[in-house]
Amino acid sequence: MATDVAPRAGAADAVTTPRAVHRRRGLLLLAAAAFNLWLWATRMRNLLADAGDFSTAFVGVHAVLYVTATAVALVVGVIGFRQWREARRPAGTSA
Repeated sequence: MATDVAPRAGAADAVTTPRAVHRRRGLLLLAAAAFNLWLWATRMRNLLADAGDFSTAFVGVHAVLYVTATAVALVVGVIGFRQWREARRPAGTSA
């Protein structure tokens, strides 16, 4: 396990977190985002394929829900990528 510690920007007395923890958290968030993107994209494709079987209101409401869930997955993916990227940055650098 890595003993390098990623410093937090702007806090002299802040608690530091080991780089390996940042990396694991980032990968977990990226995996969750990938799964959710796959899940909601599949559901959207299925909804649009069977749109003739449902009312327009049903399809519209579910499309909004699926797009919102996809947007949340993208946000989680960005957070996970930033967390993972922070773990890869050399100690003592910021940006």
